[in-house]
Amino acid sequence: MGNSSETSDLNGKKILKSDILIHFMGTADELNAHLGLVKAMISNEDAWQVSWHQSVNFLEKTQRNIMKIMSHVSDAENPKFQFTYNDVAELEKEIKRLMDALPKQKTFSVPGKNIIEAQVQITRTVARRTERVFVSANEDCPMNEFAGVYLNRLSDYLYFLSQQESLINVNFINQITGI
Repeated sequence: MGNSSETSDLNGKKILKSDILIHFMGTADELNAHLGLVKAMISNEDAWQVSWHQSVNFLEKTQRNIMKIMSHVSDAENPKFQFTYNDVAELEKEIKRLMDALPKQKTFSVPGKNIIEAQVQITRTVARRTERVFVSANEDCPMNEFAGVYLNRLSDYLYFLSQQESLINVNFINQITGI
């Protein structure tokens, strides 16, 4: 009857909804929803982007990793929710792939070159906030260090993905318009 000020973790333990762990879970859930929107925006099979399939698959894996981190926060002792160096290494590999495919940037990028790039930039800022809340939660309840590293590097991945989407869309528009 009504909404209490408590919720339960994966083990059934009651936690106040104002607890930093619950704030983290909500922020990570928001990040996951934004990742899903980006994935949906670039997953059009009729799209002209040659890289869409690889990006969609990696975004799906990223969403599963965010859910794994959320599960880890809710049940930190469960070994199936532990992050490893390999989880971070996969993200680093994808960052390098994107970086190597992009021209070196000499100025700051102003978001909004197109809808997809702007949404990826919004998702990047939510990833940064998620990392900050994770760091705060980690102070109260120490968690797996690789989960924190993963969240730290995720915003870099999203930055380079936004630049890829910006470049792809600008080049496509230029080809169509002849500019």
